[in-house]
Amino acid sequence: MKLKDKTVIITGSGSGLGEQIAYRVANEGGKVVLVARTEKELRKVKDKIIKSKGAVEYFICDIRDIDQIKKTVNKIINKFSKIDILINNAGIWTDEELEKIDPDRRREAFETNSLGNINFTYEVLPYFKGRNKGYVFNIISTAGASDTPSGNNIFWKTYGATKWAMTGFTKALNDELKDTKIKVTSFHPGGFDSMLYEKAKRPNPHNQPWMMKTVDIAEIVLFILTRPDDVLIEKMIVSKK
Repeated sequence: MKLKDKTVIITGSGSGLGEQIAYRVANEGGKVVLVARTEKELRKVKDKIIKSKGAVEYFICDIRDIDQIKKTVNKIINKFSKIDILINNAGIWTDEELEKIDPDRRREAFETNSLGNINFTYEVLPYFKGRNKGYVFNIISTAGASDTPSGNNIFWKTYGATKWAMTGFTKALNDELKDTKIKVTSFHPGGFDSMLYEKAKRPNPHNQPWMMKTVDIAEIVLFILTRPDDVLIEKMIVSKK
């Protein structure tokens, strides 16, 4: 029970990777705080965790709306009294073909993948600073890492730009907090089988040979989260072998 009694916020936790992380956090004794836009999905995840005798609550929040973020964080504090870990996982897919049909998707991608996660972090950060303790875990992508060919983003330039924005923000945040006990991790998985492509209505959204398994990525996230307090995995890149 390596996360016993820790309050863990997971954005985008109604499906996909966020959902799988939620189950693992609950199994390790964490108090799971589910955050997403779709109540039906959140209720499904909550019910599964309750059946396994886990501690969980959900909050409907569109992270593109800063007022909703502020209200949600206040509700979480009122409910749980503290926050220990924030996992910024929410995101949407975009690419050149999607943007030809709907150019406004570029704006939506930045508001979700970058600005929404940044704003959520800023709302939680004062609680971490007040305790001089906490963990900001940013799930980004190899699309936001120079260490991998996936970072060239030729056919999904906007998506890549949203991820590079989060990479830059995470690096700066880590530098700011280096003399505190607040951890910051930049996590860069390559493509894996989730709901990202299905929700974007892309063809063949599942079971592709280049995809890793979502459950495997969730296990790696759990491994990083459960390292000793004085150990920081600042950056991790995970790719398909």
